[in-house]
Amino acid sequence: MPDRLPYHFSSLPAYSPDVAQNQLALEQLMRQLDLHAMLVNAQDRFLTEYTPKHNSPRYAVSGFDGSTGEGIFVRQDVAQALGLSGQYVLFVDGRYHLQAEQQTVPQQVHLEKLPVGVSLWHSMALWLAARGETVRRVGFDSFRVSEAQRQGMLAVQGAEQLQWLPLQEGEIDLAVQLPGWSVDRPVFPVSEAITGRSVVDNLQALRTRLPAGAAFMTGAAADISYVLNSRGYHIPNASSQLGYLFVLPGRVVLFMPQECADSPVNLPEVPDLQVIRNDVPALRRTLAHEVISQVCFSADTVNSALPQWAKQIWPTVTLVDTFNVVENLRVAKTPEEQETFRRAYLRSSRAIARTMRWAKWGVAGVAHSEYDLSRQINDEYRAEGAVALTFTTIAASDAMSALAHYTKASKTRPLQEGALVLLDSGAYYEDGLATDCTRVVLRKTDPTTQAQPWQREIYTVALKACIRGLLATVPASATGHDVDQMVRAVCQQYGHDYSHGTGHGIGIHVHENGVRFMPGSRYGVVPHAVISIEPGIYLAGQGGVRIENIVIIQPDEQSGQVRFENMTFVGYDWELIDLDLLTAEEKDYLRAYEQRCLVLGTAVTDCPLLQA
Repeated sequence: MPDRLPYHFSSLPAYSPDVAQNQLALEQLMRQLDLHAMLVNAQDRFLTEYTPKHNSPRYAVSGFDGSTGEGIFVRQDVAQALGLSGQYVLFVDGRYHLQAEQQTVPQQVHLEKLPVGVSLWHSMALWLAARGETVRRVGFDSFRVSEAQRQGMLAVQGAEQLQWLPLQEGEIDLAVQLPGWSVDRPVFPVSEAITGRSVVDNLQALRTRLPAGAAFMTGAAADISYVLNSRGYHIPNASSQLGYLFVLPGRVVLFMPQECADSPVNLPEVPDLQVIRNDVPALRRTLAHEVISQVCFSADTVNSALPQWAKQIWPTVTLVDTFNVVENLRVAKTPEEQETFRRAYLRSSRAIARTMRWAKWGVAGVAHSEYDLSRQINDEYRAEGAVALTFTTIAASDAMSALAHYTKASKTRPLQEGALVLLDSGAYYEDGLATDCTRVVLRKTDPTTQAQPWQREIYTVALKACIRGLLATVPASATGHDVDQMVRAVCQQYGHDYSHGTGHGIGIHVHENGVRFMPGSRYGVVPHAVISIEPGIYLAGQGGVRIENIVIIQPDEQSGQVRFENMTFVGYDWELIDLDLLTAEEKDYLRAYEQRCLVLGTAVTDCPLLQA
């Protein structure tokens, strides 16, 4: 994938694992440890979403490189007893069914396909518990499993009867000879004018919510960057920094493990900051000087090894693993952050609109590929001053647009005349807040090319669903599940549905917890949170449409309702819109929206509603 922005990771050497050899190495390790199964997952010791392939054991033993998917590797005799097609049992939800099929070999990988909204970790625990007579001893890398994931698996009925062996020396990584990676980019501050908060404000807000004599710890990159008002671009598709953060009553300790031990730290505004680089004994000595009664953290943001570290350092300490204060503080954006987001989305809207016009009309006499499309948006983002991508660009043509998370933009797959072309992309600018947007156009280099009825139907219905969300006013007591069902119902009315959530929170990272529109979500409609609205329709073997706008949840205290302020202004492809399917309200909205796009220079095609 082309990435010529300043903070890129395309210089990492190519890594193509020998899956068969790696599975054989794990087989030998399991026999040495007398294990029947091992959890082999993708997340790193910081629990980040976009782990490089070089640091993903799951990729090493399966060949699957999707951003979501976890698995269980079972010993060969166990696999035979259970009648599995392969030794690695890969759990993926509806977003990755097709990709997992394409990237794995059945003789090596047994697929467990789950619907969207179902927990992968809970499903793995159920799977193990149901096979407890055959699978009795299970190993896992305690640095690559969050404390919440560990507790959740143990809480499943039957799973607590298994013997769980925590591995803490990187045994799985060593067995598969995982290349690993490191980064030396500096950690630097961002202006209070961008965040609306000083580091002193952040620490005070955190400490006032801590019990007396308590410490706070986290391993989540977004949490660290939030608290310290910092950026580092230490991981692909993220502006944040790596490390473990300990906020003590009188000082702040930032531990920089091996992956980022060489990164300079320039945070002069952080009071009483002590940086310790890849020296665990020094960290233990430093923390042990503090008299601590409680260690507070969110079980979702620390790996399962960190609480054990805390207990070893402070043997009598009480662990409080439900401390979600930073997530709650981070999700509601300050007025300054909201304004920063608006500016960033205007820049991205311009880049995307230029790219979609290019994708639709092409260049006379020149054939273009999916790869060319991904390069085009990269260059357009760079022209707007972007410094990094927020995720791997999805540039898909024709049938590939039906793969919701297709990331293999091909140099040989053309942007086919008359095909749907989908672009899902996002960028960071100097402020380090994420942008995201999805648009679809009909490729039309020949003036006589016309959209097919099925293309117009799914595009128009997906657009109607998106508008339903954008125009919605909902009670302040509504949940993310409620909003998801409201938007999804529009697609279902026309006999369609989609196997992903309707919206994800956005902040320092492009996917942020604290707010989410998806089936079963209990998150509320948090005032001032930033979130996507992105319904889609995907017809396997034909093509797909996803339309994604980003909004700020804005409260109305008088009515007790909330509305959604749109920040994305990229025009639609009117050759794909069936006017007969639009209501008067939808037409009024689109007329005003396209007029705004004309003023901003972000229209993609001529809107007939403006000509009437």
